Amino acid sequence: MEYVSGSAVGTVAPWQPVIELCESVAAELPAVIPEIVDRIRHELPSYRIVDRAEHEHDVTDHYRGLLTGLAGRRSPTRAEIEAARALGAERAAAGLPLHALIDAYHVGYREMWNVLLTRAQSRNAEAGAQLVSIVGMVWTWVQQSSSAAAEAYGAAVRAADATLLSLTHQFLDGLATAAPTGIDLEQLAHALTFDPAGTFQALCAPAADWPDERLMELRNRHWPGTVRCATRGNLMIALLQDVSPETVLATAQRRAPDTAFGIGLRRTGLDGATASVADARAALALAPAGGTVSFADQWLLATVTPAAHRFAVLLEPCREAARLHPELAATVRGFADNSFSLTTTARVLHVHPNTVKYRLHRWQQLTNWDVRTWEGLSASIIALGLPPLT
Repeated sequence: MEYVSGSAVGTVAPWQPVIELCESVAAELPAVIPEIVDRIRHELPSYRIVDRAEHEHDVTDHYRGLLTGLAGRRSPTRAEIEAARALGAERAAAGLPLHALIDAYHVGYREMWNVLLTRAQSRNAEAGAQLVSIVGMVWTWVQQSSSAAAEAYGAAVRAADATLLSLTHQFLDGLATAAPTGIDLEQLAHALTFDPAGTFQALCAPAADWPDERLMELRNRHWPGTVRCATRGNLMIALLQDVSPETVLATAQRRAPDTAFGIGLRRTGLDGATASVADARAALALAPAGGTVSFADQWLLATVTPAAHRFAVLLEPCREAARLHPELAATVRGFADNSFSLTTTARVLHVHPNTVKYRLHRWQQLTNWDVRTWEGLSASIIALGLPPLT
């Protein structure tokens, strides 16, 4: 009987110690595998989403193949590579991160190699020396198996993402076109793991900041609730349920630190989802690059901004005064932010109260708006808060 590795052919006798070693460890797999699985799950906590019994079964099958391969001095067979591919697709479906899948191969092989080396050294020097000589073969198993699993993982994720993205586009289109909250839209919501009667909250950002690869990362992250996002026209829209916007923003801004975000109100039902998207879109118009604006905090300006061109002629005297005299504009804002107190405003601005009084009077002369009245104050704050009119 002969064993083949590439073009090298050897006889059984010189290799007999390794054959016997592999057969011995194969017989011990019921005791060895739980220890290897323990180590994988300890070093890679995300593996806890994989059923323990299933995990042990998969690892047992793989290392039984490895031991047979080492004894025969061969690389993984086509069937063994296909098994690794199937495992990669299964782990993708289970939601295991790709890095954990790859790391598990390295942890598992490290532990199995330690078992083999310990057993070989306890037997005789010849077995230990022969085992060390096939480190390259073991690495071939690591590389080919993990690569096949990773390739299948990626294909499964892309296929699932394409389906998810298509459903998300349909759902957002249905919300945008005011489709009735009938069976179709509700079914789409359920397919996206939303509760149609639940609470929705939207985020909006410029679509240009979210190329496909970056957005795919955001979609496929495992959130504590449901997050579905897609680009529609010049917007990236994310709909959230049972997850805070702060949680999503923390991740999103790490990937796109210079992007702006608008945050909609938390609203109930599918009509609420539509309204929250409108909120977020309006708030985004006020957000600077790298910043966020919540509709809850800036609802007045966010509501007025889309119609700002209609009353630009009313706002321009104020905006011109602010451009020419920024200290006056700062004083108006400070007066509004500090309970209309001349003393407090002066302390914040590091000026004398009489200076604050003079500036407010000067503002009234230039704009005809008295900020000590509701009409004058509200008009001034709206004019100062609106983005540039282009």
